[in-house]
Amino acid sequence: MTTAKHSHPRFTELLDLFRAHPDWFALWSGTSFRFQTVDYPAPKDVLSGEGARRRGGRWNRPGISALYGSTTDTTALEECKAHDRYYGVETKSPRILVAIDIELTRMLDLTSPAARRALGVTLTELGAEDWRKLQAAGKESLTQVIGRAAAAAGGSGLIVRSAEVHLGINVVVFPGVCSGDRLEIVEGDKLAQLAKRAKPTKRTKA
Repeated sequence: MTTAKHSHPRFTELLDLFRAHPDWFALWSGTSFRFQTVDYPAPKDVLSGEGARRRGGRWNRPGISALYGSTTDTTALEECKAHDRYYGVETKSPRILVAIDIELTRMLDLTSPAARRALGVTLTELGAEDWRKLQAAGKESLTQVIGRAAAAAGGSGLIVRSAEVHLGINVVVFPGVCSGDRLEIVEGDKLAQLAKRAKPTKRTKA
């Protein structure tokens, strides 16, 4: 994990903006799709945002939990492939598609042109930023600082354009920020059973 040594200079400005405009945050409900490795299939692990907390992501710097998903399974698949495309590798390990029904109380919708104008950012600017390169250099990207400021202002998460799929929509949730948020995996009992079967059993002494 690379920790941001240099915080983005816009954090205080953005935090003040979000706190001054609670009307920018609204209810949002729907289904979010994500491709999940089979390493940690238990529902509590899927919903924890722990992987993004350790590694960082476009909308969160390391240390901040975030659950990434997309509004369609096809967008989720392309998002899953983004890491491979960036680094020129091919991941062959198995993955499963997870659908999550969510009801979120305070979402910031950055697909709205008015919201982007208020923040002084453009779709091109947000999509083109190489957050991985900045993070590797110990810097916080613009997208990461927007996410950090939104979470610090009590935001449930963000609705954003996909950088991988034209007109694709991603849903980024900051777990635990808003107590009224609800996240439930569709047929989560099946994942729970998968996790139980995958859990190594203790060997008994001969």
